[in-house]
Amino acid sequence: MFRRLSSSLPKDPEFPADLEKLGYSINEKDQIRSIANPEQEFHFFISKNERVREVQREAMDTCIRRELAPRFQAAGLENTLLPLNAGPTDPHVPILTSSNLATAKRLVLYFGESTQDLGIFAYRIIGQESIASGSALDFVHNIQSGKEGADTAIVIANLGQLLWNRRGQRAMTMATWNGLPRKTGVSGPTRIDAIKNHIPGNEGVKEHVASVFTAVEKLARGDVAIDIIGIGEGAEEAVEYLDQNWERWEGKVRAMCVGMGFVWSVGDQVQNGRFKEFWSKRARAYLIHNEPVETPLYGRAQLGCNCFSSGEATFTECIMPRAYKSMLTFFQLVNDVPGYFEGEVEPQGDDSSRYVSWEEGVRSGVRAESPRTA
Repeated sequence: MFRRLSSSLPKDPEFPADLEKLGYSINEKDQIRSIANPEQEFHFFISKNERVREVQREAMDTCIRRELAPRFQAAGLENTLLPLNAGPTDPHVPILTSSNLATAKRLVLYFGESTQDLGIFAYRIIGQESIASGSALDFVHNIQSGKEGADTAIVIANLGQLLWNRRGQRAMTMATWNGLPRKTGVSGPTRIDAIKNHIPGNEGVKEHVASVFTAVEKLARGDVAIDIIGIGEGAEEAVEYLDQNWERWEGKVRAMCVGMGFVWSVGDQVQNGRFKEFWSKRARAYLIHNEPVETPLYGRAQLGCNCFSSGEATFTECIMPRAYKSMLTFFQLVNDVPGYFEGEVEPQGDDSSRYVSWEEGVRSGVRAESPRTA
């Protein structure tokens, strides 16, 4: 039997986390484009070797995160570590909180997808359109420039970065973990220890959602009015948490919007009668569809609240950049009209193609979206 020594195997590819060295720059439209060809977006398929593509993409994503960090800070967002008693070298996961969290009368709380980095809505939108529109920046600026922006706090949860890297002493997503250096170009990823590489109280998305709500309870003022946005798995987990803990939050949560790539049965997910009533009157669902944003869709009978098109036809992660303005307008409406509740909205006509059932969503693979290639 023959075996190859690791020294004879191909080396693990390396790419610098430097935008210019990768061959890109940020233009006047806040777009990442090739230096050699200013019209070219990020080129993912630089090799037939999957490991080469994976490492290059992580280097680009690192550049994007580094570019966004000071911008978030300039927008008044701070890193708050969970658990709240964690020090900078203890296992922790950062979330973004606005500097007025302790005093603001209103709060917008965002739970994103479990595959994204902190403050990132969709890397594909960042690559195709702009850094601000594909991240939380435009969303935050829209809130701050709104009618009551000065008295509205923002909390952005972090369902993606729940793996603790002990060597780097930082939390990261599975994509970043897979992009870590390996012994050779054909070696497997670093093993994940069930205890050492997880964060206390934030071991998974379910635990993280509960941890964020607990942090809000401690850091925000007691009478704060909370509006919640959940996308994909963040929506599912936020709904499940509130259903099980509605007695603690009934007087604080004022309205809720979810963005989903499919429709699930509210009868199976929601058991608390009082929360179900709230859900039917003060919640909206924005679904994958190519109709303009806010076009009514079929789905209320199964989901239990009014359903609208998100204006995004393909990817769940792109719902937020397409629909967040509509969500914030709804929140303002609830705030401005005492006792407001949603009447039942049904689409005109009998176009069944406007409705995506849970079973169809699973069969079509909507939840198992293709990797970002731009």
